[in-house]
Amino acid sequence: MALGLEFLDITSFRRLAFFLGTPAGELLKRAVEMAFYLLIVYMIFTEYRQRQRRDYKYLAAGFFALFARNAILSAILFTDVFGPSPFTRFSVALFFLDQTLETIALLSLVSAFLFPVFKERTMRFQGLVALWLVGLGLVHLGLYTLVRNGLVTLNLGEALVDSIQAGVLLLSFFVIRKGAYPNLKFARSVLVAFAVYLAGPLSNVISYLVIGHVDLRLRVLEHPLPFISLFLLLRAVYLNMVDKAGLYSKLKESEETIAREKELSQMKDNFISIVSHELRTPITSMKLYLSLLREGRFGKLSIRQGKAMKTVYDESTRLSDLINDLLTIKKMESGKLELEMSTFDLPEIIDDLYVRIAKEKGLKVVKHANHCLVKGDKNRLKQVFINLMNNAIKFSSKGGKITISCGSSKAEWWLSVSDTGVGIPPADLPKIFDKFYQVEDALTRKNQGIGLGLAIVKQIVELHGGSVDVKSKLGKGSTFTAWIPKT
Repeated sequence: MALGLEFLDITSFRRLAFFLGTPAGELLKRAVEMAFYLLIVYMIFTEYRQRQRRDYKYLAAGFFALFARNAILSAILFTDVFGPSPFTRFSVALFFLDQTLETIALLSLVSAFLFPVFKERTMRFQGLVALWLVGLGLVHLGLYTLVRNGLVTLNLGEALVDSIQAGVLLLSFFVIRKGAYPNLKFARSVLVAFAVYLAGPLSNVISYLVIGHVDLRLRVLEHPLPFISLFLLLRAVYLNMVDKAGLYSKLKESEETIAREKELSQMKDNFISIVSHELRTPITSMKLYLSLLREGRFGKLSIRQGKAMKTVYDESTRLSDLINDLLTIKKMESGKLELEMSTFDLPEIIDDLYVRIAKEKGLKVVKHANHCLVKGDKNRLKQVFINLMNNAIKFSSKGGKITISCGSSKAEWWLSVSDTGVGIPPADLPKIFDKFYQVEDALTRKNQGIGLGLAIVKQIVELHGGSVDVKSKLGKGSTFTAWIPKT
């Protein structure tokens, strides 16, 4: 039974091979290939319309050349199979036309896969491809002329054409295997496809060199090789397109996400700007009338009323400072913040209001302020102190201690605020100067602000050419020090 099946398989293969060697078999093969190539050209052209990639252009040209080759030969074979063929006397010309289109197709496909190697030299690469196309076309025309005039035998002409096609395919091996195409994700599929295609022309050349002509049995065996090769190439093209489409989709999603984030950021900035300006005017009016009330301009206040008035005034001042923070960060982001430099005594930037607020909270405040003249934007540097002090007050509990120190050396001066509060987790230290960043901790959450104070401190100090460092131990407290060079 096994012998019978084996005999059947061999017989079937011989019949198939014999049929493919007939005009009818060749017509069927080329008709199938023609439909296949037309589908590929349509797919590549559709992708090319969406993304104008030059490698797709070469791919489309290559597969279209194969389609045209099969369309022309199918039409000729059709007349040969179903009636007397008027093209018999043009057999040599048709052979060279067929081979010329095949060579053009191979060169276009090789160029498509090698294009990224020459991406930085696009014009030069295009010129080389055009030169090769013209040159190979002229070579084929010359060979046809020589064969037509009997100066070269048809067998030698076929062998020379096969050697040209083998050379075009070997070029891709040389470039890809040399490593000049490291970004080719599907290099293996491409190399295998070209190797399968190369087997045909290479075996024909070897056959001619050994026995002086191309063995017809080799021609029969070669029939499926181009189709298999082009199927492997199509696989590489398809995977490449799918991969690129996926990347394109991800890139588009990323761009949309970035656009949404920018829009939200712009809305937030506009909101901050509007709210800040709208709040500033009424806060200023409130502070003015509160000052008049405290001075007794509208009548003498009782002790109890005076304490209440003082609390309201202090909180309105803190609210005013918060609004200033919002406006400052807005100016910094737009690049409109300009420093108003002046010379002043360093302890002048220590605002007694926040010292008093700290004491009212039950915190001990220790000052080590050395008198020295420094140069800088006094109001902005005072904002640095306020933000550092406000931060220390928020994260310190009753009975804690805040130490304020400032001084200078030959090259720089410094301002330091230290507290015995809850401290900062090590993981949060690199991010505490980020805008709107807040330390997430059960002990500190109730004291959270909006996360602008330290970001403003850092930017103001850096505008003065200085730096801010922080030392902290969880549960022990933190020390912030601003270092500014003397200029």
